[in-house]
Amino acid sequence: MADRKIPLLIDTDPGVDDAVAIWLALASPEIELLGLTTVIGNGPVAACAENAIRILDAAGRPEIPVHAGAAQPLERSYARPGWGVHGADGLGGIGLPAPSRRADGGEAVAYLADTLESATPGSVTLALLGPLTNVACLLRDRPRARLGIREVVIMGGAAAPGGGNATPHAEYNFWIDPEAAALVCASGLPMTLVTIETARPVSATPERIARLEAIGGKVGGYVAGMLRNYVHESGADALFDALVIAYLLHPGYFPRIPARIEVLARTSDSPGALDWQPAAPDASQAILQAPDPDAIFDLLVARLKQLP
Repeated sequence: MADRKIPLLIDTDPGVDDAVAIWLALASPEIELLGLTTVIGNGPVAACAENAIRILDAAGRPEIPVHAGAAQPLERSYARPGWGVHGADGLGGIGLPAPSRRADGGEAVAYLADTLESATPGSVTLALLGPLTNVACLLRDRPRARLGIREVVIMGGAAAPGGGNATPHAEYNFWIDPEAAALVCASGLPMTLVTIETARPVSATPERIARLEAIGGKVGGYVAGMLRNYVHESGADALFDALVIAYLLHPGYFPRIPARIEVLARTSDSPGALDWQPAAPDASQAILQAPDPDAIFDLLVARLKQLP
């Protein structure tokens, strides 16, 4: 990695795997986490903001701002929260303390825009872990903000036919707000997708969860408890969102396929489906292939032990 830190904004809907991603970012000296914004997705946006604060509190980082954002998708009603597989509170039901504060004043899109418009051009990376509603509104309503963006890394999309987890065609984040996903993916911004296929092989097996628990500390115990409950409730064991942060730290872990990316929305009978084609090597968009799962868990063990 270069000596310069990665200025990072995380848009999120915590979520067990969101929590692991945020803690990995906080535990990594290569990253300067500027702030968190929350979006409708795994749960209602206000509850997601509370969870974001609980995650920061656990890591001893209460100074990082949290701004709540979109409470509904762009053009659809909010449908089928993902809360159930993440426990009753969205964070595995393991008893994380109540948030120490309220979300910061202002609204997520305004915060993102003000931060990006005041940044050095092309300097800030966006890690998008939930539906893309906030960033779609940002690009639509505050277009100058895009000048501050270096790269967008998204957990979203099912690259293989029939590979979706919300419908046979669509991954959950893109399905919740397909119009937002379509707008962001058509924006021309440098963009990298962590798809379902990227994440599924990186499974939280009992042995790997035990390794995380063995590092000791409060956060290590939280992660182990969350993942055990998540696997039990959902039947799925992929880390998903944490791979966005792992990619920023170690892009060489992830084979890349340069791609032309489109998301089907209004006129589609498969809203949220990902339509992509391989592209030239210098394309500004790419889809990641799966990394070595043991390398990812080695990274998590090494980094999370730095937290309380």
